[in-house]
Amino acid sequence: MKKEWQSMGCVTSKVPDIVGEGYHLKVRKTVAVGGSAKIMEVDPGGGKKPMIVKKMVAFSKREEERILLEIDLYKKLENNEFVIDLMAHIVDDITHYLLFDKYSQNFLEYIEELKIGGEVDELKHLKYFSGIVSAIEQLHGFEFAHLDIKPANILKSGDTIKMIDFGSATKMPIEIKTSADHHRHKEDAEELCSMMYRAPELFNCEIGSTLTTAVDVWALGVCLYEFLYLENPFNKIYEQGGSIALATQSPHMIKWNENRHISEKSINLIKSILIVDPNQRPTIGELRAKVDNLLANFDTPEEAENPEITDEEFDLGMRETT
Repeated sequence: MKKEWQSMGCVTSKVPDIVGEGYHLKVRKTVAVGGSAKIMEVDPGGGKKPMIVKKMVAFSKREEERILLEIDLYKKLENNEFVIDLMAHIVDDITHYLLFDKYSQNFLEYIEELKIGGEVDELKHLKYFSGIVSAIEQLHGFEFAHLDIKPANILKSGDTIKMIDFGSATKMPIEIKTSADHHRHKEDAEELCSMMYRAPELFNCEIGSTLTTAVDVWALGVCLYEFLYLENPFNKIYEQGGSIALATQSPHMIKWNENRHISEKSINLIKSILIVDPNQRPTIGELRAKVDNLLANFDTPEEAENPEITDEEFDLGMRETT
């Protein structure tokens, strides 16, 4: 299972200053610690606003390659307004520091705030989702899957949102040809992809199957549910000790409109994404088109499904066919 970030609150730090690429950064505190990185708040000096540093140590060639890949993807995506800007990459021997602007919160924290007393603005949240789809669509254009799309990896400040953490990104497609492939990629999925957002095929990695960027589309569907319902669709199963792997095989069991009224249009969009067979899910381009269409027609009255035919209409229809 992928190691989640652990918030460190306001833990003070006495680590040395970070110097390089024209920056002299004083570490103010450690914000969070993950499986392979530490997130720190730093002071850039000169009266400038605090910034954030992601610290990673490359103990192996594979770790170094993954760090350099993450940096390369930030550069490829630097013109996307929904991807955070990498301000600097500072290297000290095997230690790498990635410098970013600081945002007020991540989307998971925002969701937790809404749970306490806020209301879901469905249209606004769909627009947020549209931005994330835009970022992932460009990433998929480079034949990479993000592999760890989740609200905690979306930063928010006001109405500005930014996708972050491309450290799990993986080249796609991946063919599972042998038992060794099966074990290696199943372990990779457990390490790189948070369980609650993991696509069904990532739990199995069956021999003869092919992993594609459709894994991200599934994660986006889970995120959209969470954007609108303020909880993960598999939370109750997880809290009860059930198998998330099995739950993803039965998305038709997901509950709708138990506590919140969400439009049928949005519900149908999520249902069109959370499909077990990855080949039946929309591509990221098709998903963007679906979202654009939903936003463009959001205020259009919903058509009733299977309207009941009156006796008069039935009799008239029968007379017209005879």
